[in-house]
Amino acid sequence: MRYDQRPLAPRFLSVMKTMKTLIAITALFTAACDSKVESSRKDALETKADALENKAKDVAKDAKSDAAALTKQAELDAAAAKALSKRTAEETAESVRLSGERAAEALRNKAQETREQK
Repeated sequence: MRYDQRPLAPRFLSVMKTMKTLIAITALFTAACDSKVESSRKDALETKADALENKAKDVAKDAKSDAAALTKQAELDAAAAKALSKRTAEETAESVRLSGERAAEALRNKAQETREQK
C-alpha cells in the first residue's frame, strides 16, 4: 500500500505526531530565547532593586544625621532658654530689690519728716 493509499485516520495521526514534535522543538527554542530575555529582564530588575536599596540606606543615613543635628540644636536652644530664663529671673529679682529699697527709702524719708514736725 502506498502512502497516499493508506486510510485517512493513520495518516492524520502521523501528521499530528509530527506537528507535536515540531511544536515541542519550537517551544524549546522559544524557551531558550525567552530565558535570555527573561535573564536580562531579571538582571535589570535586580539592578533597579539594588539602586533602590542603596537610596533607602542613604535616606535612612541622612534622616539619622538630621535627627542628631536637630537633637543637638534643641539642646543648645534649651540651654540658651535656660540661661535667658535665669538672666530674666535675676533681672526681675534685682528690679524687685531696687523697687523695695526705693519704697523703704521713701518710708524712711516720710518717717524723718514726721519726726521733724515735732
